[in-house]
Amino acid sequence: MGDRAPVHITIGGALPREHLETFAAHAADYDLRTEWDGEPFDPAALSDGEPLELYGTELNGGQIPEIDAFCAEHGLPFRRWSGGCLGAYLPEIVLFDGQGPMRDYTASEDEYVLFPPSWINSFTRLRDLKREIARAEVTIPAFVITGGSSDDCD
Repeated sequence: MGDRAPVHITIGGALPREHLETFAAHAADYDLRTEWDGEPFDPAALSDGEPLELYGTELNGGQIPEIDAFCAEHGLPFRRWSGGCLGAYLPEIVLFDGQGPMRDYTASEDEYVLFPPSWINSFTRLRDLKREIARAEVTIPAFVITGGSSDDCD
C-alpha cells in the first residue's frame, strides 16, 4: 500500500474548457478537495481571479503524478507541497513555472522550502544565492478556463 502523506497544490494559468473534464477526473482519482477535509473538487465552483488550491490526504508517497503531468503538458504553473513520512521520505515542494523542467526542493511540514547548509555554502556570491532562493518563491497566477462560458455546457 505504501507510505501515505498529504498534498497541497496551487495551480494557475489558462486551461481550455475542452480539457477541464479530464483535469477534474484526475482530481477525483486522488480525491482532491478544495480545502483540508473539505468538499471534493467541483469544476463548476471555480473561483474567478485566483489560483486553484487543492488538498489531498493519505496519498501514496504524497504524490499526484497525473496532476503534475497534466499541468506540465498544458503549461499550467503550479506549486505542490507533499508531506513526508518519518523514516521513509522528506516533505518536498515541486515548482513548475509553465515551461521547462519541474524543480524540487526539500520542505518543512508547514510548507516552507528548506535549503541545506551545503547548498547555501556552494555559492560564492550573495546575489547568486539570493537569485536561487527567489526561484523557489514562485507566485502562481490565477487559474482561468478559456474557450467559452460554463453556460455552453448546459
